[in-house]
Amino acid sequence: MRGLSIIIGFDGLGWLLHQFAGVPLPSHVLGLLLLTAALFLQIVKLEWVEQSAAFLTKHMMLFFVPLLAGAAAYASVIGSSWLAAIGSLTAGTLAILLITGLATKRLVKRPKGSEHDGS
Repeated sequence: MRGLSIIIGFDGLGWLLHQFAGVPLPSHVLGLLLLTAALFLQIVKLEWVEQSAAFLTKHMMLFFVPLLAGAAAYASVIGSSWLAAIGSLTAGTLAILLITGLATKRLVKRPKGSEHDGS
């Protein structure tokens, strides 16, 4: 229960920053950034939130039900511009994959001597 309270608390802090400080990011993103910073600074211990985060991640599809229902409501609009939708989804996915791969490559440092020699 402590982990869920911490996660919800940081989400609330993100909402406060968005509403009252005018930070131009979605409140949930701000909350996640604050939680990530607190984890890196060891203000919050991973053990405190790990079980709750795993539970929320396991059931993440439930959080997308409203989004899918909204998309179904606008199916006719999406259908009339399907080429633009497919293009933007493809370009966005490729951009995310590329940026994530480059960031991971840059952040992960391999120990000396563990390089794959291709044989």
